[in-house]
Amino acid sequence: MRKRLRYILLAVILVGIATVVLRVWLREPHIAPGSYVQIDLGGEYVEAPPQDLIGRLLHSREHTLIDVLTTIRKAQVDERIKGLIVRVTTLETGWAKVQDLRDALVAFKKSGKPMLALLEKEASSSNKEYYLGSVADRVYLAPSATAPLNGLAAQFLFLGGVWDKLDIQMTVEKIREYKTFGDMIGNREMTPAHREMANSLLDSINAQFIAGIAQSRGLEPETVQTLIEQCPVSPAEFETAHLSNGSKYLQDLQDELGADTKLVPMNDYMQVRAKPLGLNVGPQIAVVYGVGAIVPGESGSSLQGELLGADTVSEALADAAADDDAKAIVFRVDSPGGSALASDLVWRATQAARKKKPVIVSMSDVAGSGGYYISAGANRIVAQPATMTGSIGVVFVRPNIKGMLARLGITTESITRGKFAALDDLTTALSDEGRRKLVAEMDHIYDVFVERVASGRGMTTERVNDIGRGRVWTGAQAKENGLVDELGGFAAAIQAAKQAAGIDASKEVELVFYPQPKSLVERLGQLLGARATIDVPAPWRRALQAVTLPFEDGALLTLMRQIVDVR
Repeated sequence: MRKRLRYILLAVILVGIATVVLRVWLREPHIAPGSYVQIDLGGEYVEAPPQDLIGRLLHSREHTLIDVLTTIRKAQVDERIKGLIVRVTTLETGWAKVQDLRDALVAFKKSGKPMLALLEKEASSSNKEYYLGSVADRVYLAPSATAPLNGLAAQFLFLGGVWDKLDIQMTVEKIREYKTFGDMIGNREMTPAHREMANSLLDSINAQFIAGIAQSRGLEPETVQTLIEQCPVSPAEFETAHLSNGSKYLQDLQDELGADTKLVPMNDYMQVRAKPLGLNVGPQIAVVYGVGAIVPGESGSSLQGELLGADTVSEALADAAADDDAKAIVFRVDSPGGSALASDLVWRATQAARKKKPVIVSMSDVAGSGGYYISAGANRIVAQPATMTGSIGVVFVRPNIKGMLARLGITTESITRGKFAALDDLTTALSDEGRRKLVAEMDHIYDVFVERVASGRGMTTERVNDIGRGRVWTGAQAKENGLVDELGGFAAAIQAAKQAAGIDASKEVELVFYPQPKSLVERLGQLLGARATIDVPAPWRRALQAVTLPFEDGALLTLMRQIVDVR
């Protein structure tokens, strides 16, 4: 019976694959001259498509960031496309990815083609969405929407009051004072260092936010700040302040273009191939994805989100370096860090790759702690102004759950040989001598981290320690401190790779992505041997990420788990 079910499942999968292939390759849409493309921006954009077959089938309608950036660029160069309608709904992504999208729209606008934007979001706190849509020539609000701006806010979670209630003894050690993941686990409120850093980060994001809107709408930054202080206001007042061009429905925008104008849905236009338009051709550049919490072993997915497996990414870097056709490597990093050992293994792979060709790091929303560790050895680092990076530090978290188990009627006993054999035993208290041992090991890892950064960035270890100590910086601040070479997104990183490889800046390049997609046989084998997984909604997933760790007991972490979510 089980064998029969596998054959049925295999048949269903093959039919699904055939359907996707027919839709994508055999039915490229006809695009009439003078058409507009409707670009729908909203939700959460992942960096790389899922590698497993189930993920690709279940999430086939979700777009990666590179999918959307490529679609906008195709519309920019496609002579059949007259302009864009950009429809912005709720964004569930970080500020750096929003800046990547914004950069693509700015580049489109420079082509001289018209762009209209429509914000369809009910809540007044739509700062990120307005920041993105404000690039357009004309910005409209949906008639029933609330005026979107009300200022930025950042919230932080502290779990220090939970452990007594659960009868858990929680030991937290951190290096150094700005390593706020330790504060989140062990404290009930912000430390002075945490508050200083949080205000600095919010000031940086707010300055970028206001400057972007002011530039797009032809206003002074002071004027925008004054208008934000008065929000939320009615859509009519928003228009009077020159922050919008009025209120319209999507159909009104379509009618405004004229009955003869063809409107191409985004999903249809995505099927238009890039190469006939002169894109994705020429010398090759390898793109290696490093996404998720850094763990030993293979990359994959978990309830905590994506996992950046050291073995998978190291192999991908080695494959890209060995590819004679690839002239440079762009290492796209979106990671809050993780295992110190795994981070060092990936860093070593970047050094091996550098011996063969240039390695350019492109930072996405987050490249902090271990995420910065694996980036530090690149030839050049490119980050968006709003990227969260730095966090050069180490943290250790060790719960003693003996009391909690006793509440449940569970008792434990441990028999050991060796003075520190129980160091990783989560049912025994950590001795003072054991704590000193762990702190010494953390100091060693921190010193290695600092040395890696100093070597990669051409700094002294004293300077790295000054700007390290666990402190998180925005990309803009990181550039001022020498942790980043250039501000920009994925497109800027490709330009940097071309320059490093001696490719003319105006020349198109073909992107080759790593890890390369698994073959059909590999995916089917993975599917038939796979365990069931759960698709957790984004808000719940973020809560799980805050309180669960996909690491072995006793692991020392270079982790920036408490990501600043500014909305």
